[in-house]
Amino acid sequence: MTDWYYHAPGQGRVGPLSADEMRARYRDRRITRDMLAWHDGLREWQPVERLIEELGLSGVEQDPSRPPPVPTRPSAANASHAARPSTHIEPPPSNRSGCIIAAVAIGIGGLVLLAILAAIALPAYQDYVKRAKAAQGQPRGATDAPSEVRTFDPDRMADTDALARELVTLAMRQFYLANGNACPDLHEFERIQVRQPRLQGSEDGWFALDPARPERGQCAYDVRYLGFGPALDDRHVRYEVTRAGDDIDIACSNRTLLPQHLPPDCRP
Repeated sequence: MTDWYYHAPGQGRVGPLSADEMRARYRDRRITRDMLAWHDGLREWQPVERLIEELGLSGVEQDPSRPPPVPTRPSAANASHAARPSTHIEPPPSNRSGCIIAAVAIGIGGLVLLAILAAIALPAYQDYVKRAKAAQGQPRGATDAPSEVRTFDPDRMADTDALARELVTLAMRQFYLANGNACPDLHEFERIQVRQPRLQGSEDGWFALDPARPERGQCAYDVRYLGFGPALDDRHVRYEVTRAGDDIDIACSNRTLLPQHLPPDCRP
């Protein structure tokens, strides 16, 4: 059985809980979709919204008669509470000093271990959020200072296009048949990118995928390549994707890129 944890405002980390207990708390509105949750095997804490399938919440209706949790959000200085348990520990009801000493020792050891895990998990989650914003077309690390103006590099374009094609191929193999021949959406792409961060691209070039109406294939996506300088801003190509068994065919055609900026194997 998988042990689940979630972060509640004012309480800190709550768990371990079973999936049934998580669903019950979601139904009672003690858990909301914007709260962070985690279980062993996840690389970092994620919003419940991205774990709907794993938790089986798609058909669970929240009870409107229950009050929602207090909408408090920790400040940036206290953001590490998302991966830290409540510091209140109830001692076991025993008069034996040996049990008390053992409980204190275990509690201190647990706090040290969780502090180490928090130091690892929180930066990883923050890094994912930064990459996710970048993949949506928002400049990474945006500030009021002017950003570096980059010139087009065909090698970086080829590498970035290869990552985009690999991501679409994996999503089609994992989700297309499983979802009743439904085209993967941005949620499926993000799930793969969380497990394989290299498919998010890098500071030298990344991309955004926008679902489009297929013209020839089963699925279609408008692809924007980001981080290549103003010459490629607001310009894109189209992927027409077809699955035949385990074979995934991606036909790329130009939409608004200049011919000299096209990635390899993309029709003008």
